[in-house]
Amino acid sequence: MGIDAIKAKIVNDAAEYADGLVSEANREAENILAQAKKDAAAIREQMAARGNEDMMVVKQRMEAAAELEARKMRLSVKQKVAAGVMETAIDHLADMKQPEYVAFLVKKIVETGVKEGQLLLNARDKAAVGAKLVAAANETLKDGKITLADGTMDAKGGFILRRGAMEINSSLETMVHSVKEKVAAEVVAALFQE
Repeated sequence: MGIDAIKAKIVNDAAEYADGLVSEANREAENILAQAKKDAAAIREQMAARGNEDMMVVKQRMEAAAELEARKMRLSVKQKVAAGVMETAIDHLADMKQPEYVAFLVKKIVETGVKEGQLLLNARDKAAVGAKLVAAANETLKDGKITLADGTMDAKGGFILRRGAMEINSSLETMVHSVKEKVAAEVVAALFQE
């Protein structure tokens, strides 16, 4: 499954999830607005003796407050969905087929510009693809001297490349979160047709 297919799957999954959350938020917003209108009507009757102008001010304030609350709820839903999309992206990357996953990680190792160092993986990846990844990285780097570190890291996937005191964190979480700011607006726009 290529990156474009993963992106499409993520957007489709997130869109379904988002639709449900948006529907729920819209129902809640409608309930808030309906209650605000009921409250405003009750206040209107009480305030009739004080004058029409005062009543309108109160009604407008209540409706504005209800609309603000509804906007806050919609924003909260969008933020939750965007965070869910990022987590789904990490999960999809971690669940790639072995050959694609190894090729993806080799590409990321090459992009670091480091040809010598220790590769720290999570326990699952170390057992499943550690030796293959080191061999493929060294072959791709031509004169590479990448080795597998003794320990493991606590991440869903990716790697940390150590060379002396320098560490390059390319865990899947770090990779996805590094592009979060760039793509968050696009994700929200795609999911909520904005």
